[in-house]
Amino acid sequence: MERYTDTISGEELYLDKGPGWEYYYKDEAMAIAHRVDGPAAIVANRYEEWFCNNRKHRIDGPAVEYAAYIGGDKEWWVNDVFIMMLDKDGKIVERME
Repeated sequence: MERYTDTISGEELYLDKGPGWEYYYKDEAMAIAHRVDGPAAIVANRYEEWFCNNRKHRIDGPAVEYAAYIGGDKEWWVNDVFIMMLDKDGKIVERME
């Protein structure tokens, strides 16, 4: 496990990575997924997910982005509350009621 300094918040995070994947955590026990300056979970050719204090969260874009070959859908979440999902063409697939 490596240490990582978030370039926006300045927080010291823990980075666990392997071939084709990276996960960022706020704690050494790897229980709190967290990163402000990018996705906290990256699985190459699959998806990227943004987390803040273990909650899916992103204000400036989708919190989950799936790879194009999986469908390319994008999900918007704020404080772990689902807002909407768009397909690769930007059409609403699902949205908050």
